[in-house]
Formats: sequence, structure tokens, C-alpha cells
Amino acid sequence: MNTLVVGSGLVESGEIIKEYSRISDLIICADGGARYLYQAGIRPDILVGDFDSIEPEIKEAYQQSGIEIIKFPAKKDYTDMELALNLAIEKGATRIYITGATGSRLDHTISNIQLLHKLADKGVEGVIINRNNYIYLLTDCIRIPRKEGYYLSLVPATPKVEGITTKGLAYPLNDGTMVMGTGLGISNEFVSEWAEVSVKKGRLYVILSKD
Repeated sequence: MNTLVVGSGLVESGEIIKEYSRISDLIICADGGARYLYQAGIRPDILVGDFDSIEPEIKEAYQQSGIEIIKFPAKKDYTDMELALNLAIEKGATRIYITGATGSRLDHTISNIQLLHKLADKGVEGVIINRNNYIYLLTDCIRIPRKEGYYLSLVPATPKVEGITTKGLAYPLNDGTMVMGTGLGISNEFVSEWAEVSVKKGRLYVILSKD
């Protein structure tokens, strides 16, 4: 089941929300992310969080529309984004598109990227999307279509990643190894319409990125 999760970070364009809402079976909004859905004219299925950042009038509008609202106390062990992802997993999501996960709060951005590990541990595909980036966590193999103007970067998500093999990229790896603390995998370029990346041990962040 495809699920869209919208957080309260930065969503630069409502078109992102519109694009992924069209291919999602379930839409979950984490607290202040409601403003982006509201502005895009899209009704979420579930609104979740402690509601410290949602505009009162938007919350009231969604309450009147009858959507499911799940409130948590402000003092809690999980961020609103993690609560939304936990709920998506409980509802049976197999692929989760995440936006509103990055922004000026670097602590939240890093935490949200790390949450891709939770999804991988549950066997759920996840991708964080903003205007300039698509962030995946690779545990085995992935095939990604070329996007005009985008680079493909590989960043270790575990201290050591072994057996890295790539296809369709200008600077290939064949059974290579990467460790944290180096920039070896940054800004590779597509040389075909598809790129393939696989690993044998460890995890990689695979990032499509443009300026």
C-alpha cells in the first residue's frame, strides 16, 4: 500500500504533495504539515501529533470534515514524524513517500533521515522527497531512473558498507567498500536511463540531488 506522509518541515511546492497524493492509498499528516495539504486542497485521511504547530483554523476545518484525528501529549518519546510513520506501518504501508521531513531544523532533518532505518527494519520502502532531493536507504539493491539535472550520491549509513556495485553511472564501483567519513560516493552522474546500486553488507543512503 502506497502512503504519503507529510511533516511540518519545509515543503517548497504543493506540486510534490499533489503528485504523490495521486498515487497514494493513504495520506497521513503530521501536525503542522496540515498547512501544506490544506493549501494544496488535499484532504488527509489521518491527522496525528501533539498539535503544537498546526494552525487552529486548519485543525478546526479538518475536524469538521470528519477525518480521523489522533492527538498525543506534548511530552512524548516520539516526534510527530515518527508517530506518523509508526501509524503508516500499523496501517499496512509497503511504500511510504515522505515530504516535509527536511528544513531549517537540522536536528529534525537528521532524525527524519535516520527514520528510514525503522522502515527498512520493517520491510517498508521509504523515500524522503523535497524540491531538490530524493533520499533512499539501500539495504540490498535499487534501480533508479535518470532525472534530468540530478546527480546520484552514495553515503554510508553504517560504519562500513561492503560489496557495493553500480551500473549506469559515470564512476562505477564493482564490489567496492565505503566507510563513514569520506566523500567517495558524492555527485556521480548517470550515463544511461537507469542506474542500479547493490550492496552485500551494510546500508547506504542513495540520494538523487540537484542544485
